[in-house]
Amino acid sequence: MAIARTDSFDQRAAILGSLIVRNRVVAVLRIVVPLLGLAAFAALAGQIYLSNLMRQYGVAGISVDRGNLVVEAPRYSGTGTDGSRYQLTAAEARTPIGQPEDIAMSEATLEYEKADGGTFFVIADEATMNTASQIALVPGIANVTGDDGLEGTLSALTADMASEIIRADGPVDIALGDGTTITGSTMLHDGKTNRWTFTNATVTMQQLPEAEEE
Repeated sequence: MAIARTDSFDQRAAILGSLIVRNRVVAVLRIVVPLLGLAAFAALAGQIYLSNLMRQYGVAGISVDRGNLVVEAPRYSGTGTDGSRYQLTAAEARTPIGQPEDIAMSEATLEYEKADGGTFFVIADEATMNTASQIALVPGIANVTGDDGLEGTLSALTADMASEIIRADGPVDIALGDGTTITGSTMLHDGKTNRWTFTNATVTMQQLPEAEEE
């Protein structure tokens, strides 16, 4: 924009002022436009990432809350090295964005199907799962049922899906399908050998029918 010599001082000041404003706007746009492009790219990348999570874990919806991904109705499935299968579902799950393998769940249900047959269900108000190590933790009470008639409660539960080891570091109370009940201070179950180990155990068996006299 040229400034004629005949322009008054006020006119020249106004022209210079408009030039300064325009230059400042241009300078701001040089910064803002790339940032807007970066923000759009980040939003698109985030949508792609969340979509991949939804396909991988099977969820109803994902949101972000204070550095955590909040997942509604998550479903995670896995397979052990021996062919055993498990599926973990919950009402809600939270996982740190930087540690997606650590999942904290509410109203969690674990369905565990052994490779040689037999299915167990574990239900807990709160549970955590590490998808890398395939280890689930229940800090409180877990209700357990099995398709063989097993029912019971376990405390401070650790379930290692890969090695088929289930450990309860707190009190346990179990009723087997044949009516036998077992209580103890702790419990260890090896799924590969189907071996149960209890500490301070009390076993109550159904009364056997008396043999008829000949």
